[in-house]
Amino acid sequence: MKNLLYIVAACLFLTSCGGTEEYDAYVSSLKMQPAVIDTISTPQSYAAYLDSLSAMACGFEEKGIKLDETQKDEIAALGLQIQDALVKTYDRLAQTPVMIPDSLEVPE
Repeated sequence: MKNLLYIVAACLFLTSCGGTEEYDAYVSSLKMQPAVIDTISTPQSYAAYLDSLSAMACGFEEKGIKLDETQKDEIAALGLQIQDALVKTYDRLAQTPVMIPDSLEVPE
């Protein structure tokens, strides 16, 4: 019975470590996002970035890692920083003139 308890405790420890490592990697990735957003130069790359950011968030959420309040607050704060960077980049891109061709070809 003692051996079983040790095995269960070891499994829980390994699970929590894995969750912590995944959380740390996710937070590290989120911290880099404002710098990444600053490099966006076209509306197309902005849209592609939004898709990749959404996929990254969904991927982390699907892992089912339980977060404590401090971790939730940290992710929320990083989310606000990312949102601010996205708004600034959107405003910058909206101010950039876009050349429209004289005629548009309609695909058949």
